[in-house]
Amino acid sequence: MSADREPDDAPSGLYGPDGRPQFFSDPAMDRFVPVVLNLASELWLQNEAVANLKALLAKQGILTEEALDQIARDSATDQTREAALREFIVRVLGPLREMA
Repeated sequence: MSADREPDDAPSGLYGPDGRPQFFSDPAMDRFVPVVLNLASELWLQNEAVANLKALLAKQGILTEEALDQIARDSATDQTREAALREFIVRVLGPLREMA
C-alpha cells in the first residue's frame, strides 16, 4: 500500500515506508500479528469442522465419542498426519520468516 492509498482517517504515522501498517516499534512484532490471526482463523475452522463431523457421526450412529477418542490415540504415530502438522506449522508461522 502506498501513501496515496492510505485511508484518509488513518492515524498519522500508522504506515511505514513500505506502505504496511506499523503498530509496534519492532517490525518483528508487526509480522507476528498475522501469525496470531492466521492461527486463530485456522483454529476456529478446525473446531467448526470437528464439531460438525462429530455431530454427524453421532446422529448417524456411526461412531461414539469413545471410539473417536480411540482413533485419535491410534493416529498419534501416523506419518501422514505428522507431515500435515509440519505443513501447518510452516503456513501459520510463515509471516515470521518474511524479511523486514
